[in-house]
Amino acid sequence: MRPSRNVFAALIIAVAACTDSTAPSSAANSPATIAGVKNPISASVVSLAAPASLYTGYSTSSRHWTHISTMMTDYYYSWTTAERAWAGAHYDFSMSGSGSAWRAVNPTVGHYPYGLSWTTMTSGTNLGTAYYADMKSWYATHTQYSREKAFVHRYGSTGDSASRVFFNRWGSNRWAINPADPGLIAYSVSRIQRLVGVENGVFFDEAATGDIGAWLPITTREFSSRAAYFSSLTQLMVAVRKGIGGKIVMLNTAEYMTDADYAAAVASGGVHLEMINTFKFSGMGDRWRWVERLTTGGVFVSFISAYSSQDIAGMTYYPAGNSATNVQRGKLWELASYYLAVPATPNLFAIQMEQLWNKPYSTLWIKAQEANIGHPLAPRAVLKSGMDPLGHYYLVYNRNFDRALVLLRLQQGWNAQTYTDATAITVTLPTGEKWIPLNADGTVGSAVTTIRLRNSEAAILLKGSKM
Repeated sequence: MRPSRNVFAALIIAVAACTDSTAPSSAANSPATIAGVKNPISASVVSLAAPASLYTGYSTSSRHWTHISTMMTDYYYSWTTAERAWAGAHYDFSMSGSGSAWRAVNPTVGHYPYGLSWTTMTSGTNLGTAYYADMKSWYATHTQYSREKAFVHRYGSTGDSASRVFFNRWGSNRWAINPADPGLIAYSVSRIQRLVGVENGVFFDEAATGDIGAWLPITTREFSSRAAYFSSLTQLMVAVRKGIGGKIVMLNTAEYMTDADYAAAVASGGVHLEMINTFKFSGMGDRWRWVERLTTGGVFVSFISAYSSQDIAGMTYYPAGNSATNVQRGKLWELASYYLAVPATPNLFAIQMEQLWNKPYSTLWIKAQEANIGHPLAPRAVLKSGMDPLGHYYLVYNRNFDRALVLLRLQQGWNAQTYTDATAITVTLPTGEKWIPLNADGTVGSAVTTIRLRNSEAAILLKGSKM
């Protein structure tokens, strides 16, 4: 996980098993309830019952909806029977946590156990993360290989155990492995085969070029450059994926978008784009294009929001706008961002809007995800641009779907981080249709012919003729 997320990384790395024994504070099936300030500028803050036809096509098996795929990072530690059942009914994929517990409530869920690929902790016993003890046992019965060659060593050293590349991250001591060594390749295939078992694949954290480069020396005894190391690590992923029968190896490449990250993603079959979906970043256009490159290349993508509901609730400078709360405003933007990049079908593209470990996800769920807006009819395009009342340049994107029009105003420049009502611009909607704003909580607003969008605000407008 990335250091800029306050996610108790040491706990995450340990991958403690989730249990059903401790009750959360609430397991109600409700949208986010963190208070925000209502703003009457737009009719969309009106909460009317949505047409029943909007919530059609649900399946108890995954995928649950035809228009969207959903994923959860399972670091939650207060599972109850009711919360388990709710999660199984709402998520198509899960990373970490108990695979057997997930399959008990949803036999069709995709589950990926947590692991590390290019490092091992120096102590402890965990097949996913602290596998050195297992490595010693395996090499003891595969004497044709040298265990010391499984590690990378400092440049100019003799290559002994004392000269292994060593560092401490998230409070754990690590050694870096040598992905080019035949013995390490054979061991890694064996390890991941045992870790995966009946699961749908495996998740590898800290797998981006930037994450690796932050800790790996530029030159080691075995590699003349980091690029050579990345290339060998990608080939290791090819071997591992083949060893688990073509199941997905999901790499946490986070916000890194280099050609080396792309090559690794294609070889592995899946990526976890941690922190990549954010309403406070002007470069989302490049990120949408990155998603499209990945999915076009056959890569399964988990599209992760940068901010949790708790994060947004504390952003007093980001008011509610057209929504009932600022949390709902932010989460509606994230959902619209997903829709701007989703392929013709969402099979390879899953949205993940939370990464909390201490709140029942049923209380954070944004029901607008369930609204069946259909599939995209065209690529996203710029609908409108200009200067807002504060003199900041703006872009409004739109994308037409079977049953909705998605609008998103993208922040332009780091000097344009004002999100208040003073930034609002008016967007006139196409004639010939009855446009009904969808609220984040799944309700709808009164029909509109125009809508006001503040900096970093989005709208999903349902087609009245399709309801």
